[in-house]
Amino acid sequence: KQTARKGTGVKAVTKTARKSALAAGGVKTPHRYRAGIIALRVIRRYKKSTEFLIRELPFQRLIREIAKEFNTDPLFYLVGLFDNTNLRAIHAKR
Repeated sequence: KQTARKGTGVKAVTKTARKSALAAGGVKTPHRYRAGIIALRVIRRYKKSTEFLIRELPFQRLIREIAKEFNTDPLFYLVGLFDNTNLRAIHAKR
């Protein structure tokens, strides 16, 4: 059978020592978020926004580079690519 023991009050002493150190002008430790909280916040912000994640000119350069690789009618390739992109956006309800 186990019996409850009274604590020695070590935790209470350290807690009060910390509070008195702050009151006496001690340095407060900066607030830190748990791992992944800020990443999830950024993901939520990007999901809400409708702005472009890639600037217009670099995107145009990328499309031109893709079009150069596919010399056989790049228009059909791009139309299919954007069609698939649109279907994915509809599926994601955007």
